[in-house]
Amino acid sequence: MKNKKSIHPNDHLMKNIEKEISKFSQHFMSNAKWIKLIDHLVDNMDEIKKIQFKRVQNDTIGELYLDENSSFEFDYWNTAFEGINSFGGWLQYKEIEYLLFPKTIAKDTEQDLEKISAIIQMIGEFHLETDENELRLICYKK
Repeated sequence: MKNKKSIHPNDHLMKNIEKEISKFSQHFMSNAKWIKLIDHLVDNMDEIKKIQFKRVQNDTIGELYLDENSSFEFDYWNTAFEGINSFGGWLQYKEIEYLLFPKTIAKDTEQDLEKISAIIQMIGEFHLETDENELRLICYKK
């Protein structure tokens, strides 16, 4: 009787993420850049009311739940967020295709996309796209 090598569910997820990432020709983020970005966003949460994201695996848009109390090695780590997203569980940085900052949050609530763009650009060079409705921080491009 042959023993089948058991595959950990996380191994399958990581292989799926790597497969999807390979479809992109340009990669703009690294784990170190993610940490710098998150630290800076947390320090400026008074200007940021909503952050959404799209994963490389599908077209579903999720939301990140960062606030001024989010902290390294509790809410986010060297390679991932822990449970502070609308999908729950771990969210690997490498599986995020882009971050989305919508202008309109609710009927009478908006966030200033120019201020958010300036906050992000203070950290370093990021690939940003904007229009009148949203700001996108692009992590991968085809």
